[in-house]
Amino acid sequence: MTYDVGIIGAGIHGVSAAFHLARRGVSTVVFDRGTPASGPTGRSGAICRAYYTDAFLSEVARDGIAFLADFGERTGGGQSGFRRTGAFYLHGPDDVLTARDTAARLGIGGELVAAEALPHLDTEGVAVAVWEPGAGYADPFATTLGLAEAARGHGAEIHSDRPVVAIDEGADGVAVTTADGSVHHVGVLLVAAGPWTAPLLRPLGVDLPLTVERHVVAILEHDPADTAGLVPHVLIDVAGGYYSTPQPRTQYLVGGVVPASPADPDDFDRAVAPDETDRLAAAAARRSPARRRAVPVGGWASLYDVSPDWQPVAGQVSERVYVDAGTSGHGFKLAPAWGDHVARLLIGDDVDPRLAAFAPSRFETGAELAAGFGAARILG
Repeated sequence: MTYDVGIIGAGIHGVSAAFHLARRGVSTVVFDRGTPASGPTGRSGAICRAYYTDAFLSEVARDGIAFLADFGERTGGGQSGFRRTGAFYLHGPDDVLTARDTAARLGIGGELVAAEALPHLDTEGVAVAVWEPGAGYADPFATTLGLAEAARGHGAEIHSDRPVVAIDEGADGVAVTTADGSVHHVGVLLVAAGPWTAPLLRPLGVDLPLTVERHVVAILEHDPADTAGLVPHVLIDVAGGYYSTPQPRTQYLVGGVVPASPADPDDFDRAVAPDETDRLAAAAARRSPARRRAVPVGGWASLYDVSPDWQPVAGQVSERVYVDAGTSGHGFKLAPAWGDHVARLLIGDDVDPRLAAFAPSRFETGAELAAGFGAARILG
């Protein structure tokens, strides 16, 4: 079994690259230890924003959101569940200059808003807010499955429940052995396995400085008496250390925007503990009076594969092996367009030179990238 490109990982980044390769007629095979979106992708908050301090990432996110908004036409009928709600970013005094520059420079339609202009929120400690009208959120499962089906429609093969147990690179290609004993030969290999990326590459002598963190998400339900005060948009409270998104009916989702505890990707608590829910609920309630009587109705824990600078890692790690990982909790909305950049890299087709800044070699050369606002480096 021989293919032009092999991909390990059927999360949103792996299947996006597969889609963009297959639509170009490149024979592509994908392997996953589970099923598409069964890893961290399926537990993503799936916020879609282009408010990045890095101009290239902002552009990729903008293009990714456009893809999600027009998902059915681009994929031949899939659904992304994208909802355009707009997003407010709340910044403390230390972020004012960077927020002003970011909103003005990126061309995302963002605008500065005085804190006192947000009467539905308690803005204590907020020096300035930024409004991004094109932001929103999507369905991570539907998006990943839609891209996977579209990739299959163009001829890609996706093998679920096929853990990779060996990678052997030779002069004429890479042999990928899966747990069932089958061997697949590929011309080049992309490892896009999220938290399992670094361990997969280590036997090849590639030591990527990626770490794994456990991050939690809580879902809360408003008290029926408070539904007139629902926050209808994505809210990223940089000053408060959390984000929230509206959900169907009268629910909302809350997660953190600061570093969290390290985790073993093969052995971590997938449930959100009551005290973790309480901390997130309290942070959200401090801003919104309508959330002060909300009750927890669910939640989960997921994993982030984190790079030293909290920016994605994409590039060549050996003669025939490439990586797309380290998205550090903000990779979802990038993926539909980022996958096209990665596909071009794999086949040497008109690669955007700005992608080189995200190469794995940057950690050895001291060329780490700036990211986010203070401790909220996840904002990229």
